[in-house]
Amino acid sequence: MTAPTIATPQGLAQGLAPRIRAGAWLTLVSGLVGLGVSTWLVRLKFGADHLCDASGCPGGEDGPACAEALASGWSQLLGLPLGVWSIGHVVTTMFLAAAVLRRRGPLAEVAAPGLLGLGALGVAVSLLLGLYAYTQFAHMCPFCVALYATLTAAFVGALLVRGAAPICPEGQARVGAARAVLIWAVVTGGTALAYQLAARSVTCPPPPPDPPPVTLAATVDAPRVAVMLFVDPTCPLCRRELHFLQQSLPRLRAHGAELWVYMFPRANCDERFLPSHEFVDAEGKPQTHGEARSNNACLGALAALCAERLAPGRGLDGLAALFDLQDTEAPRFTTDKVERALAEVAPALGPGDKLRTCIDGEDASATLAAQQRYLLAWVKARGGRVGVPQAFVVPIVDGQLHLDEAMPATSAGKILKLVEAPGAK
Repeated sequence: MTAPTIATPQGLAQGLAPRIRAGAWLTLVSGLVGLGVSTWLVRLKFGADHLCDASGCPGGEDGPACAEALASGWSQLLGLPLGVWSIGHVVTTMFLAAAVLRRRGPLAEVAAPGLLGLGALGVAVSLLLGLYAYTQFAHMCPFCVALYATLTAAFVGALLVRGAAPICPEGQARVGAARAVLIWAVVTGGTALAYQLAARSVTCPPPPPDPPPVTLAATVDAPRVAVMLFVDPTCPLCRRELHFLQQSLPRLRAHGAELWVYMFPRANCDERFLPSHEFVDAEGKPQTHGEARSNNACLGALAALCAERLAPGRGLDGLAALFDLQDTEAPRFTTDKVERALAEVAPALGPGDKLRTCIDGEDASATLAAQQRYLLAWVKARGGRVGVPQAFVVPIVDGQLHLDEAMPATSAGKILKLVEAPGAK
């Protein structure tokens, strides 16, 4: 009995046509690259969701370029990161590509149509996610784009392999299809199980014990949960998430959740209260952001704190008005712009000396530095970099914050999910 061979459209009885061999190798190599990228994306998502660590995807002075992608609801399917699903996908294509090169075994019987089907699926998903990211996010995640490219290359390889027809015993196609499905199920299921077990075995490092005073808040009677949200006035995603949370205040209040908003401009604001040598991560790297510095994020943050101080109860509305200045020309925050924006919230905050005096005063600067220092201490404890928006859902029992049970969240959707979970305290 002879080993099965691959018949090609060119009529080759033995061996592989150069086109088919090139396609199989292209698919195999792109699969290896895709496996590495997918694994790194899973690591990023795991760190953001379970370790309170937004590091791993730097974008130079523009900060983490993957923050929006990791926080999006589209970053997971059935409770698992998309990277878990892509690992199963690329490993299955690698097995099928290897079967084409080996030219024997049940997998070779279904390799060509299987690669074509998986390749088409990969391209379709890449187009869908890429279009959503391009239209919804301020920055494209470079690792996501790399994965889209590898999936596209795998599809090109599948087109080249198309037409490879193995000469195998009858009935082998069903066995090959079953093996391909089994490979996908084992790899995807095993990765998913490992991810869930790891998620259950880790927790975020506990935050510093004494949070700074709450300045901007939406309170409730007898709170059961506190949502601690850190935002930067120049962060587009912060603006979107705060808007969603403000729209969802009835849902938060229905579950006894208070919203506490802290300011974290990604810039060193006042050397007197927070020296620049302290505004660093655990490795001593500055936690600054180019856009925050150039657009006067510190001024925006101080204005938000002063809005609440001068017009109690209007701080969150004032912050929302300040976020709208992101639609203006750079620099986003100037004294005149700030005064005009806040005057629409409370006329008393319009042009005049009160707002400017508050912004220039030591009390506001000291409060802002305390809020920045608090998140910095948390970041240094976990050895990562600052990523905003960053939120922590913290149980309140008998009026006391249980910071050791703080649950991280990087999106409003996840915050609501944690607050409304049946087991939430």
